[in-house]
This record gives sequence, structure tokens and C-alpha cells, in this order.
Amino acid sequence: LAPPRGVADIERLARNTAVEPTINVDLSGDLDDLGQAVDAAIYRLAQESITYAVRHARHARHINVTVVGNDTEVRLTVRDDGAKSATGGYQVGYGIVGMKERATLLGGTLEAGPDSDRGWIVSAVIPRVETGR
Repeated sequence: LAPPRGVADIERLARNTAVEPTINVDLSGDLDDLGQAVDAAIYRLAQESITYAVRHARHARHINVTVVGNDTEVRLTVRDDGAKSATGGYQVGYGIVGMKERATLLGGTLEAGPDSDRGWIVSAVIPRVETGR
């Protein structure tokens, strides 16, 4: 019967990890008065991205989570510093597909893939007002 988790609860995800990789969270901008669906979606996207990084980022020491809100949208970026794959390839699994679907349902976008230097980056933009598609 607890209320759904939202952006304010993302910092709690960082505290739940006692070992590497460390998780740093930066919340900034206008994150007040988000609609329940948007608030919950940003939390779930952050949670799924962190889980993905913890499980799959080879030799990652840090995961950085940034959430920035303005008057029209909320941007989520999750970046890890894991090593590039030995085979050079990355596999996009069902979790990423589900994350893209969650963002799209709210009129937003989500991109996930290897970062330019090392590691993996997930970037989502969700409108503050649910537009749906």
C-alpha cells in the first residue's frame, strides 16, 4: 500500500550498494509537481539502468545518475565507466527494450549504448505532461 517510488527515491538506490561500483546521484532543476506516471517512470528507468550497469558493466567503478527537470521535460542520464567489451559488441536485451517502451508511452525517448570513451550510457527525456503515443 506504499505510494509508488519517484525521483526523490533515486538517491536511496545509491545507498543500497555497499560495494563497487559506487553510485553518484545528482538531482537538479524543477523536479517538483511531476505527474505520478512521469515521476514513477523516471525512477523505474533509473533503477533499471543502475541494475543493468551493476550486472553487466565490466570493471565499472562508478555509475553516475543525473536527473534534470525544467518546465517542459525531465532528463535522465545514467553513465558507467565500465571497460569496453572484449569482443567489441554490446547486447541490447529485453530490459532496454522495455525501458524504451516505457519512455515512449509517456511521449518521451530513450537511447542506450556504448559511451564514446568507455562504459555505457542511458539517456531518457520524458515530457513533464504525459502526452502518450
